[in-house]
Amino acid sequence: MSRVPWSLALSLLLLQSGCLFDNTYVKEDRTDRRPRVARITSHVGGSHDCVLVHERLWYVGHGPSLLVIEGRGSRDARSELVGEVGAVGPLVDLAMWRGDLVGVIDGDAVLRWDVSVPRTPLQIDQVSSAALGVRPRRLNVVGDELYVSGDGGVVRASDGRRFLPDSAGVLGVVPTSQGLAAMVGRRVVLLEDGRFIGAATQLIPLPESAGMAGGFGFMLQGREGVTVGLMGPDVRERAGQVVKGQFSRIKLVGGRLWLIGDTEMVSWAVLDGAMTDAVYTRVKGVRDLDALSDNLFATVGSFGRAVFRLHDDREGPGDEFSDVQREPGRLERSIFDGRRILAGSDEGFWLYPIRGKPTLSDKMVDLTQMPETKATLAWGTATVERGQPVDGLPTPGEVRMDGPDGKATWKAPHGAWISTVVAVDGDLWIGHGEGITVLRKGAVTTADMAEPAATDGATARELALDTVGTLRLSGPVIWLHPLRTGGGVAFVSRFGGMGVAELVPEDGPTASAAGR
Repeated sequence: MSRVPWSLALSLLLLQSGCLFDNTYVKEDRTDRRPRVARITSHVGGSHDCVLVHERLWYVGHGPSLLVIEGRGSRDARSELVGEVGAVGPLVDLAMWRGDLVGVIDGDAVLRWDVSVPRTPLQIDQVSSAALGVRPRRLNVVGDELYVSGDGGVVRASDGRRFLPDSAGVLGVVPTSQGLAAMVGRRVVLLEDGRFIGAATQLIPLPESAGMAGGFGFMLQGREGVTVGLMGPDVRERAGQVVKGQFSRIKLVGGRLWLIGDTEMVSWAVLDGAMTDAVYTRVKGVRDLDALSDNLFATVGSFGRAVFRLHDDREGPGDEFSDVQREPGRLERSIFDGRRILAGSDEGFWLYPIRGKPTLSDKMVDLTQMPETKATLAWGTATVERGQPVDGLPTPGEVRMDGPDGKATWKAPHGAWISTVVAVDGDLWIGHGEGITVLRKGAVTTADMAEPAATDGATARELALDTVGTLRLSGPVIWLHPLRTGGGVAFVSRFGGMGVAELVPEDGPTASAAGR
């Protein structure tokens, strides 16, 4: 018996049924019309910015997380998100006040935790920058009072009183013989009236054991180096020396004065009003330290975290780091092949498969992709315009949009430096010092030109730029790479790590849920 081919049998069956296609199917609109928001759906790395040791535990600010670390720093006992990744800045300073732990979310807020159970801090308060009246950067405890300083002045936590209003770059409060004073740039000024009383970038009060009652350790940063030394209570220099390079912080820990920088860390014993026993240590990206014992110190920075041994002991030689936990924290060169990012700096290079786990790579990148500073969309061309330097320092610049329907200008929030622009699915994505902003074409308005004679009576068409997404990151975000699948970008931030940012439905995934 011969077989009938299956294709012929199917054709005969369809002819017998009287139709070739199923006409009962009803089309439905399956377009996903849910509102979309910008979210970070994958995130790795970022700098460790601050550390405080309390009850033999490390409290560490790592991006928007408070890490609670036991022992030698190799294991996280707990990790507390202080905000959704991409919604708040990094945790950059910590202090103990009235038995509680207080922290600064850079420029965004001040938080307070109950640490009566040290391993499980409980957040009990949060005050936004809007409520404070300043963008907070630094904490200082003077006597029983907590002072919050930053852009916009100083706030006393107990009563909310504000000092030095509208001052930018305030970095700390100390008691002097003339009253409470703050560091504003390179100037030391009194809180009450802003009167200048001395020059220092940072001051740290000295203990009685230093032999200089009411005195300070100080640093005065210059372009090529820093002057570091001791000052009396009148903020006048008593001893000092110059160290070449750029340094971010001065601290008094374990009876020693520490000068902390990205490439070098220097410490001195302070006795009888003099600095002795200098120890110079080459480092890669240290930001902060605190004492674990008389000879061991918890150190954190863009490299990750480690234990520093000051002098020789039975465990090993001095002036060395141990128990190192690496992290992709300083990313200054980057290459992207559509599936992976290879990024890093002299501190090391990391290979990051998109949405995967980064691994330390033995490959070094001498060259780097240049950030895109021009993007073309259907509704115009966006160009990053660099500002002219002022006193040798860069200015923020702006993004200028020029299209057939009009022109527009956009500046980053809080005068942040603008790094890059890219076009993604008709939207403009911008990387800058505060994170990422997504813009979309808005309404077009027409206005008379200021000088119609020069333009033959033409009119100016102004294009509105609607913000459809804002992501807060430790920046600057230097590279944005559009995803092959659309809808977002892979990003690389100098101090904020790497990851994926997308426009997703409001109930879509976040980095914390996606395996940060």
